[in-house]
Parts: sequence; structure tokens; C-alpha cells
Amino acid sequence: MRGRGRNRGRRRRVMSFLQPCMLVLLHQDEAHGYALLDRLSEFGFKPGVLDPSLVYRALREMEAEGIVQSYWGEDSQGPQRRVYRITEAGERHLTEWVADLKRTRQEIDALLKSYEEIVK
Repeated sequence: MRGRGRNRGRRRRVMSFLQPCMLVLLHQDEAHGYALLDRLSEFGFKPGVLDPSLVYRALREMEAEGIVQSYWGEDSQGPQRRVYRITEAGERHLTEWVADLKRTRQEIDALLKSYEEIVK
């Protein structure tokens, strides 16, 4: 029971970081889910470790929020794939998210600096 609670917290943090990472990728170019999954290694997600269902769940949530939209792509040799792109609302959301991350990084840097001065 205890391990599951910790795991749930980790999953929530992964989802919180996963969404802005995917928005950055979609800002660069539209893509289908597996292409995004492959490119998430740019942000430290290990290939083969990140559960694809988390990526697709995040995409569905972002689409429900109106920050991404999707359509059925025509250029696949196999079955059609859903292609995602960032919306104007998603661009604004990404800008706000980046600003918040910068503030958070400053706060973390200040905390670490204070701590390092104490333990010297």
C-alpha cells in the first residue's frame, strides 16, 4: 500500500513535466504519439521506460483542455495515426509554463545556495 502512494506521486510529477515537454515538441512541429514518445529522451525520459499510455493520456487531457488538437493523418503506410498539433491556447499555456518553471528554478537555486552555505 505504501509503495503505491509514492508511485502515484511520482506518476503525477511525471505527468506535470511530460505535458510542457510535449508542448515544446509540438511547438516545433506536429507529430503523432509515438514520434513524441521517441523524442522525449531530449528531456531526460529514458527510451523504453516511459509508459506509452502516459503519453497518450497526457495528449487526451491536453486535447480536452484545448491546448492541443488532433486529426487523422493520411501519410502512414499502416493504419491511420492521430497527429497532434499545439493550438494558440497551447502556445499561451506553454509561455506561462516556461515562465513558471524559470521562477521555480530561481527558487530552487536560492534554496540550494543557502543549504550549501550552511553545510560548508
